[in-house]
Amino acid sequence: MKLSAMNSLRVSFPVRRAQAGGRGSMSGSVANGSCVPRGRAPRALCTAMALWFATVLLAIVPAPARAQGAGVQAATLLEDFVHFTLIAKPDLASAYGQQLLASGLADSELAELVENSKVGTRRFDEALARGLLIGDLEDIAAEIGLRVENGRLDLARERTRIEQAIDMLSGTQRERLLAERRLKAAGEYAVPSLLGRVTGGRDERQRAACLRMLREIGRVAVAPLCEALSFIDPASQRAVCELLGEIRYEHAAPYLAELALSERSAQPVREAADRAFRQILPGQVPLSVLFTNLAVGYFDGRASLLANPFEATSLVWRYDQHSGLVGSEVSTIVFGPIMAMRAAARAVGHDASNDDAVAMFVAANLRRERLLPAGEEDPVFGTSPYTAQFYATVYGTRIGQKVLAIGIDRNDTPLVRSAIAALAQTTGGSNLFTARLPEGRRPLVEAVTYPDRRVQYDAALALGRALPEQSFDGGQRVVSTLASAVRTGNVSYAIVIAEDDEERRVEAGRLSSLGFTVVAAERQPADAATATEDVPGIDLALVRMGTPEGAKSAVEALGRMRRTAATPVLIVAPGVESVALTRDMQELPRVAVTRPVGDDAMTRVIDALLLRAAGGRMTDSEAEIFAIESLAALRDIAVSRTSVFDIRDSEGALIDALDLRRGGVRMMVADILAMIDSETAQRRLIAAALGAADTEQIDLLERVADSIRRFGNRAESRQVQAIVQLVRSSSGRLAEAAGRVHGAMDLAGTSAADLIGRGR
Repeated sequence: MKLSAMNSLRVSFPVRRAQAGGRGSMSGSVANGSCVPRGRAPRALCTAMALWFATVLLAIVPAPARAQGAGVQAATLLEDFVHFTLIAKPDLASAYGQQLLASGLADSELAELVENSKVGTRRFDEALARGLLIGDLEDIAAEIGLRVENGRLDLARERTRIEQAIDMLSGTQRERLLAERRLKAAGEYAVPSLLGRVTGGRDERQRAACLRMLREIGRVAVAPLCEALSFIDPASQRAVCELLGEIRYEHAAPYLAELALSERSAQPVREAADRAFRQILPGQVPLSVLFTNLAVGYFDGRASLLANPFEATSLVWRYDQHSGLVGSEVSTIVFGPIMAMRAAARAVGHDASNDDAVAMFVAANLRRERLLPAGEEDPVFGTSPYTAQFYATVYGTRIGQKVLAIGIDRNDTPLVRSAIAALAQTTGGSNLFTARLPEGRRPLVEAVTYPDRRVQYDAALALGRALPEQSFDGGQRVVSTLASAVRTGNVSYAIVIAEDDEERRVEAGRLSSLGFTVVAAERQPADAATATEDVPGIDLALVRMGTPEGAKSAVEALGRMRRTAATPVLIVAPGVESVALTRDMQELPRVAVTRPVGDDAMTRVIDALLLRAAGGRMTDSEAEIFAIESLAALRDIAVSRTSVFDIRDSEGALIDALDLRRGGVRMMVADILAMIDSETAQRRLIAAALGAADTEQIDLLERVADSIRRFGNRAESRQVQAIVQLVRSSSGRLAEAAGRVHGAMDLAGTSAADLIGRGR
């Protein structure tokens, strides 16, 4: 079809603000007929037809012609998207929004379009906010908003625009205002160029303007300026010290103190650094402690230390003698751990005996290695010859226990498990409690009651295998926890917190269908507290409240409860509320937010949350490994006859497991029951043996004989009679096994005397 033929169709966009007929009237036409005569056809039909004709038009118009009109067309699409959003015409706004997104504009071009169009930034932002409240328009509005925001950042951070803005600082008042706005928007990205003009420029007026601009940028300028502080010339050092003292953020304090104490610094520099330090942090604090505190701040994700906490990447700064300040992008999720490692390493450099700094380095390294996205390089520690596991073990039990305490105090389940795994490789009965921690803490013992089942099992295994030489508070939980790992298997426990009765019922039913055992569905977390005590641990808490404040309050309450302090929490909230809650909860890795979604999407959200917060949902094979390892540890405890642990604490759980388990695991359970000095254990073993068949019956009879040889015959009279009958009625290997049980019973009289001569 030629363009002239297309003209005969008189195609135009389906809805344009009428030139004469008033805003919002229809004017699209096909041939000589109206696309949507008012009141006769649904608007959706008009929209669909318009999109089809627009597609045809794009297909037949040559590319150069399309390119020439792309800017005008995009501006028109933007105006229409904003207009129809503001007058609540979501289907039409959606149509134009889709075309705008498909126009081929880069994010930066889209941002410039908004800035330079007739719409204006304020009206665009108003339309965006309204679009996010309309269900049919929400996704498109969110995507447009995200792309425009990304484009604004791209524009602000372009090196050329930054340099141009710095030159404009010396221009007219309008140029200065525009330059200041651009440089503030660039934030930390503007610091290298501004500092370069301070250290290398000869124009004192511009130098002063750049220092003033750095002061205006404020908090986000502190980290790059601190990295440069030791490398720039003395005059610039004094100026930057004064600047940092005026900005007054604590993360500058360690670097200022380091410069003030350095004998390599000129006296005026040291004095300037000391004055600035006292403006920020009055008093005397050891330099190593200052850097340790900074490491803790980065490790905890303190907001003041993150320039752009809601962006996917962050900058790690270093100073190069030739290039000046250089920022390397890393995923924001590992920015904190990397910076914590740098600060901790600096603390150890000033005081090698600072165990807190060593422990923080190890903890941050374990977290960094776990969170570093696949394929991403760490520009700071990526070339280290040692793994995180090496550092976690090389410093021994004392540091290992401190690392574990760091994880427990922050409910960081993956870190806790990594620390226990390292301790399990270095800890034994002789050094288990030699480490002296503040207030007599024993983190490995604390971990047995940590609100995550896998952590409980890990800690109990480490303690059980260590076979400690001295008793300790909480030791009785070790054996019962190991036995619980055998009995519970792969059961995932959940609670539901929802104010609305129907939502509570629906969400509990859905979690049940997804494989969770819901132990409580209540209006408030406190109402579920009792139920959480009856299971080893809560794997997931689903929260669905009427308001964002209610959801946040529920999360806080769950965090205060002993059994759910580390439990992953999924908040279900409407679209608009979910956006705000996601931002508010960003610093809590154990919390995720989702809109109401279908079962498949819900499964993906839950799996992602559990993977991030707890290492994933426990699998069948993982549960089986825990069971086998726990049985091995229980057997070692039983054989050792240690006075620290009482194997009888496992009896109840093992008796349950004897009925539930099959195969080799059941025989391992029977092995341990045969070593428990208990009438109940022996009688349940006999019952299991009499109820079994074939090879399993023979194997269980062997365990019964072991129990009777150790502790004497405690069988019930009916069980004795059943054994005698089994001896009489069986042959071969089964008869031999039953005969050994009968012989171990050493019954009065000769209950099997008539067997003599049988078979002659």
